[in-house]
Formats: sequence, structure tokens, C-alpha cells
Amino acid sequence: MGRKAQHRSALLRATQNLLRQKGYLAMGVADILRASGAPRGSLYHHFPEGKVALAAEAVRVEGETVRRHLLRLMQDHPTPEAFFAAYAARLGAWMAASDFRDGCPLATVMLETASEDPPLQQAGQAAFASWLSVFSALFTHGGLPPEAAQRRALQSLAIIEGALLLARVQQSTVPLATLIPACGRLSLDAA
Repeated sequence: MGRKAQHRSALLRATQNLLRQKGYLAMGVADILRASGAPRGSLYHHFPEGKVALAAEAVRVEGETVRRHLLRLMQDHPTPEAFFAAYAARLGAWMAASDFRDGCPLATVMLETASEDPPLQQAGQAAFASWLSVFSALFTHGGLPPEAAQRRALQSLAIIEGALLLARVQQSTVPLATLIPACGRLSLDAA
């Protein structure tokens, strides 16, 4: 990988980490450059529109990374109950490993910028939609009709996002271990 590609990758990784930990508004260009080790010119070479373009790409990449992780998890745990139990365990381990500094790669950014920055809004919408499609497919495979599966997917995403927030605030994996497995245990008839 050439130096330019390394700088681009470093900028994206640094931005992803900073977005998870600080959010968009608290993350400055100087923070990104310091964390990435890339020169200022690299940021504007790869992302001529600056911070917002870099953040939108980081959200897009992070969203795709999570989607791929969810698909692998669904392959290994094809029932809703097994999937959400495994997902809760993985999210708990990930948050504990970051000492609860990391949160959802999208939530803070979307809360801060969704109505003001269309590129970030579009990247966030696409990422959330891709996660919902995985959850919906999981519930459809579990026996729900498509409309009910979509409703359950949305409910599950809301529960997961709330559990991540509570885990970070409480500095505990208990909300994750309690709430997320319930997504898979809810009666399929109740959807």
C-alpha cells in the first residue's frame, strides 16, 4: 500500500475512533490529524470537502463493517434467539475492552448532525437501513412474515441503540446482556 493510501486509511480509522468516542462536533481536524499521523494536506487531498466528507466516509465504512459483522453472526447463529444472545456478548466484550469509551459508530454523529449535514445524514440512513435489512432477514428466516419482520427489526435496532447508550452511561455490560437477548426471545406471534 502506498503512502497516500496509508494516509487515507489512517485518516478513516482515526475518524471512526473519534466519532465513536467523541462524536462529530467534539472532533476537530487537529484531533484527526494527531490521531492519524497523516499530514494536513492528505486530509484535503483525499477529502477535498474536509471534515464533513471524511466523517461521512467514516460513517459509511463503519456502517458497512457492522453490516458484514452482522451477516457473519447470522451465518453462525441463524435463529433470532441465538443471534441476539451472541451479539449481546460481542457488544459487551467490545465496550468493556474500550473501557466504555466507544459507543455506536453512528448514534452520536446522527444525533448531532442529521438535520444539518446531508452527506452525514445520507451515510447514516444507509448504514441503519443496511443493519435493519439484516435483522429483517433474520426474523423472516425465523418465520415472521416480511412486514412483521421489518417491524421487529426496527424494534430490535431501537433496543440495541438504547442498550448501548445505557451501557456507556452506566459503565456496565448489564444493559447489553439484559436487553439485547430479549430481541430474539420475544414471541414471534407478538410482532
